[in-house]
Amino acid sequence: MSQVADAISYLKRSVTLAKSRELRTYVIIPLIFNILVFGGLYWLSGSWIAGWIAAATADWALTGSLSFLNGALHFLVDAAILLVWVLLLALFASVFSIGVQLIAAPFMGFLAEKVDIQATGHPMPDESIPAMILRTFKRELRKTWYWLWRAVLILFVVLVVYFIPVVNVFASAIWFLWSGWLLAMQYIDFGADNRQVPFEVMLERLKTKRWLVLTFGAVVMGLTMLPLVNLFIMPVAVIAGTLIWVEELAPQGNNETA
Repeated sequence: MSQVADAISYLKRSVTLAKSRELRTYVIIPLIFNILVFGGLYWLSGSWIAGWIAAATADWALTGSLSFLNGALHFLVDAAILLVWVLLLALFASVFSIGVQLIAAPFMGFLAEKVDIQATGHPMPDESIPAMILRTFKRELRKTWYWLWRAVLILFVVLVVYFIPVVNVFASAIWFLWSGWLLAMQYIDFGADNRQVPFEVMLERLKTKRWLVLTFGAVVMGLTMLPLVNLFIMPVAVIAGTLIWVEELAPQGNNETA
């Protein structure tokens, strides 16, 4: 239970740090980027679909004895357009954050680096740009392989459980917890990657405090599903993940300058 409380405490600390003068710039830039991209795509998609509905129903009108229903007909069309905006918001809330994470990853790396230096007082390891690109590329391939085959396996388990009466209530929980673990790994790995800790070592360190990692990922996962909140949670989660790494999980001496 102490690890569960620690995970929530790290997120609360991160909200405060995100508003600090030292980190504000690194938080605001990706935040503005997210809002512009999210808002732009949301407005374009909603306007296009709403315009199509309005054009398709422009000639809808009842005549004769049924003309008194035209008001209700127009109300239903307006309600359909409103429903489109609401459904689009829900869709963007659940899917868009994945794309934003990929696009905003470089900004998140800089934010994690700033948090690490502020927390440890030690500079980042020296590394040339070509070496960094090659190392990062290899790490992303390794990370993709880690979650891909496991996701397929867990999806199979979830599908099997789903068709078992009574037990099927746990199917969604299994997938949610697995997704939370992956999300926690992603955010914590920013700190480990900046310190050039091998991916396998990072994974082993995560297992030393499973409940801390799982609670952190599950809470972030839940917040990511909330419309608009998912625009703000990413930099906060990066700060929290970096703090969890440097204060709880990093191998002794890892955050010291070589």
